[in-house]
Amino acid sequence: MVSAVTGHAQGQATDWGKYGEEAVTKLAEYIRVDTTNPPGNESRGVAWLARVFRAEGIKYETGESAPGRGNIVARLRATAANPEPALVLLSHIDVVPVNAEFWTVPPYSGEVREGFLYGRGAQDMKGTAIAQLMAFLKLHREKTPLRRDVIFLATADEEAGGEFGAGWVARNRPGWFAGAGFLLNEGARSRADADGKALYFGVGPTEKTPAWLKLTATGTPGHGSVPRPESAVNRLIAALERLRVWQPPLEVTPPVARALATQAPYEQEPWRTRYADIAKFVAEPGARAELAKQPNLLALLTNTVSITGLEGTKKINIIPPVASALVDCRLLPGWTIEQWVAEVKKVLADDTIKVDVVLNFPPTTSAVDTPLYAAIERAVKALHAEAGPGQAGVTQSISTGFTDSHFFREMGIVSYGFGAFATADRDLGRAHGNDERIPVKSFTDRVRLFWEVVYQFARSE
Repeated sequence: MVSAVTGHAQGQATDWGKYGEEAVTKLAEYIRVDTTNPPGNESRGVAWLARVFRAEGIKYETGESAPGRGNIVARLRATAANPEPALVLLSHIDVVPVNAEFWTVPPYSGEVREGFLYGRGAQDMKGTAIAQLMAFLKLHREKTPLRRDVIFLATADEEAGGEFGAGWVARNRPGWFAGAGFLLNEGARSRADADGKALYFGVGPTEKTPAWLKLTATGTPGHGSVPRPESAVNRLIAALERLRVWQPPLEVTPPVARALATQAPYEQEPWRTRYADIAKFVAEPGARAELAKQPNLLALLTNTVSITGLEGTKKINIIPPVASALVDCRLLPGWTIEQWVAEVKKVLADDTIKVDVVLNFPPTTSAVDTPLYAAIERAVKALHAEAGPGQAGVTQSISTGFTDSHFFREMGIVSYGFGAFATADRDLGRAHGNDERIPVKSFTDRVRLFWEVVYQFARSE
């Protein structure tokens, strides 16, 4: 527990209750800005952020990669004579589409109900963006002396691969992140128990990489009244069924083994022992059946395949000449796209089906023996020191998805996913699902945690 009003090294008191209320208000407002991708319309989010910066007297720059695809940056300058490498606070403005008929609240309302704030983006990732924004504003408002620049960067298009957002910024606006050595982004899970108490906070130094594929079959078209067993649709379906039932082998990569070992103390038996030496467990008979009960864990121990889209014809009585499928694959560290496509073609067992790569990039990893990682550990310890035995700690985390961090890791910038918001298992699947929400208390507590991390890392000693 922490007190509602405390001071920090600057000698200024902070009313954390008021700070949290402001964060909740800003998150609700940001959620109401519809930035669903496609089409994106992230410039709407840029306009909202720009209004916040103008009201605070903070200079900013914007840039559109295409009409409506906006990006924005603001920078607080170091006051130290010899500044250390800058810290980037990276977030994405876009959110995934919704099926509003399956929601119990309007998905862009930011409604607070029974202790939860609902809305598309509450978890992914407007909640984190507001935590970053609040820390950035607090540094500015208090004129905190800084030993490094702090850069707020919000970009478009992450949900579709980032080419109109972080990728465009990396190629076309290098000045926006000039001098950066460290970056915080989404991409790590922090876990809470059923009562909302934080168990651990995750830091993600790496992640699985996408291998998005399009499979295309061709065949002789015709009238639907005369079946063609070797039609494009039939051949594609047969190949997809082989792909659907295929189980890529289990594989323990060093980053995953290290991450699970750090999480082991927070698990119950028998998983505590299994996490501590996951390679030993994976070698046991029946391990895959046990892992299947925990899909998120299984996805860290194998390359994955999800068939997500099918297209043939919209006319029911036409046998089309072409049929295609979209397949979302995620690769473990160490796999190349060439190796993976070769494996997929073996499983399809039909050389006439064309396999095109829609999206892929090489795996990247940041070291964990860095001052930023240490600052996160100090901040978590400081805020949870009064909790006594069983207090929350810091673990390494590997994301089953991917984020925009790879654009910056590729340039040598230490980039971490940081899970400032501890999520209970019951809310884990809501990020891209129905009734996406975040507990208000967890949100406000972790907004403070994010501030402590940034303050620890950026302030002058």
